[in-house]
Formats: sequence, C-alpha cells, structure tokens
Amino acid sequence: MFLVLQDEIAERRYAPGETLPTEADLATLFGVSRVTVRAALDTLNELGLIERRQGVGTFVRELSRPQPLTVPMMDLAARNREIVRTTRAHVVEFEFKPAPRHVRDHFQAEAADLFQRAVRIRFMNGWPIMQVTTYIPESIGRQFGPEEMEGGSLYAILQRFGITFASGEQTVTAAAADPIVAGRLNVPIGAPLLKIVRIHFDGTGRPIQHFELLAPPATYELRMPLKDF
Repeated sequence: MFLVLQDEIAERRYAPGETLPTEADLATLFGVSRVTVRAALDTLNELGLIERRQGVGTFVRELSRPQPLTVPMMDLAARNREIVRTTRAHVVEFEFKPAPRHVRDHFQAEAADLFQRAVRIRFMNGWPIMQVTTYIPESIGRQFGPEEMEGGSLYAILQRFGITFASGEQTVTAAAADPIVAGRLNVPIGAPLLKIVRIHFDGTGRPIQHFELLAPPATYELRMPLKDF
C-alpha cells in the first residue's frame, strides 16, 4: 500500500494540496485494516510526502524534486548530451575486479579477468535521480580514474581515447531497490525502479562497456517516437 501511494504521489496522480482518500476508503480499496492504513500513512508522512491534519484530512505536499528527465531512445549521442547537460555525476564506487557472470558472458571473459567497475549517482538540482554501474575491460579502464569520471561523461572520456560506440543492445525491465540503492536514491527498500541494461560495441564489434541504470520512474523516463505503419 505504501509503495503504491508513494508512486502515485511521485507521478502526481495526486497533485500537491490534493486530499488523499479517507482511511476508511483506503482500507476498503486495498482490503486491509485501518491499522495497516495508518502505518502506511505514517511512513509517507515521515518522508515528507503528505501532511496529516487532525479532523480535516490527509494532504499531498509539494515535492521539491525536479521534473523527470526525459531522454530520446533512438540517438545515443543526443541522449548523452541531454543527461550531461542537465545532471551531474558523483562517483560512489570505483575498483578493478572480476565481473559477475552475466557481465562476463557479454565479453566472453574468463572468471579471473579484471574489469573497471564504477558506480555513479547522477543528480539533478541536488536530487539523486539515477544510479549507473559500468563495467569496462581492464585494458581500457586503466587509462583513466574516478577523478575524470566525477561530474562528467564516461562516453566523452572514452572518445578522448579514440573509443567510440558504433552499436549496442538495450534491455528495459524493472527492479526493486535494494538497501544500498534505496539509500542512494532516497527511495524505500523494495521500491520499483526502471532498469536499463546496455551493451556497447565499437566499430569492430568488440564489446567495450556494460552499462546498467537504475532510476525511480518519477525521475527518469524514456520516450520513443512511433512512425506510421
């Protein structure tokens, strides 16, 4: 119940200042007890999403977070420029280590092969809107460090070393926020997240980057134009 209401508030299905349904109505809608309803509302109140006025009702607060970042799906360069223009990256993890099996499979790598693994949080107007985790083969990743990645674009860094993205594969699914990601993105543990996984290839067909993005739906959206059939 809490996650549903949180998403509806974040997506502005309930506008700031609008009254939420009564506890009795919510209990009926979700098929739960009034005690459960109060617990969910207490959590929303602690997060600053609602205001409970005794004898009046429960009201949605004005959110201080930015509007969702909307990016095109068809043009990688345009998408990258828009993200870099409107957000700032902060490196929270940087290391060289073997990659997990699902990443190794894309690179046809051995279990002991090292990769540069970097985790960055991108902020818009001071609000964390996405976590990006990248794996790059060690031979490429040793050419730069976390200082170069702080605040900037990994795509631009790779271009400086003559590495370009010629093609790629993208998968869009969903994931639940684990405790670490939840803390970094200011969402509850278990909150639904948009999950985007990309494999980028250079002009020879060599995989050069495994990219994973996690973002709350209220802060990041993909837009794809549809042509006439």
